[in-house]
Amino acid sequence: MNALKRMARIVLQPTAEWDRIAAEDPTIDVLVRHFILPLALLAPISTYIGIRSFNVTWDEEMGFLVPVNEAFTAAATTLVASVSSVFALAGIFVLLAPLYGSARDFRVALKVATFGAVPMLLAGATLFLPVMALVGLLGLSHSLFLYWLGVHKVLQVKPGHQAEFVGISLVLLIAASTLGGAAASSLGLI
Repeated sequence: MNALKRMARIVLQPTAEWDRIAAEDPTIDVLVRHFILPLALLAPISTYIGIRSFNVTWDEEMGFLVPVNEAFTAAATTLVASVSSVFALAGIFVLLAPLYGSARDFRVALKVATFGAVPMLLAGATLFLPVMALVGLLGLSHSLFLYWLGVHKVLQVKPGHQAEFVGISLVLLIAASTLGGAAASSLGLI
């Protein structure tokens, strides 16, 4: 499986690519090494470069809102949050799957969570300037469409229930991320 071709096809030809993905059985290791980690590294690296290059004279009102000396911490936090979000979404898919007539299979759910996130994770490469977060909104929009398509093609969620399944999953992901972030912050981790 060529990772670059897979990423291009999932963005440009999603219907045909989801059919191919549904027929494959990659291991969690392959998903992590070839897709999740490389894509999740784009945003932290880009943000780190942006903070270090364009934020030399850091200003609380006009800067990245992250002092230069905390750039590495911000990048590491972004990486952990990105990887954790993909796995958490897969877990949420597994929990909700039986309610929508689908089987509980973490590996299948991780395929959907991973490949659906590709446009959003690719948009992370543009975060060297804060204003480029607008590109992230385009990536998010395309990821929502990919999740809608992927839960039907791969998780076998019935047509007509995909939007509800994805919507509930994302609300639960936001709640879990908020609680996880609050817990990490209260422990002084971030």
